[in-house]
Amino acid sequence: MERSGNQQRSHAQANNRNNHIHTLLSPLTWSTIYKVLQNRRRGVRDGTRCTFHDNSCNGFGWLLPGWVAEERVKQTGRVYRYYYDPSGRLYHSQHEVTNAWEALGIVVVDK
Repeated sequence: MERSGNQQRSHAQANNRNNHIHTLLSPLTWSTIYKVLQNRRRGVRDGTRCTFHDNSCNGFGWLLPGWVAEERVKQTGRVYRYYYDPSGRLYHSQHEVTNAWEALGIVVVDK
């Protein structure tokens, strides 16, 4: 959903023209994305493309329901990945995410 003022449009964008969201995400995923966007201290720089993914997206099937991955692609082509839990807490790597799961008692099995 793109939100500009009171206007809302239903397509694959969120927050501004640089944020892209897969339109077939679960309600739990949308809730997490909403929290992430509300908690952002500053916006994303112009020229940076942000894409959100959940466990239904290719390459992100390892995520638990409600967890979200964000890919930020800079103008130089460099990709930064960030991960968020359902409360909106930020994790900087897949390793941090699996450590958080283990701390919560969630068993992680690699295939």
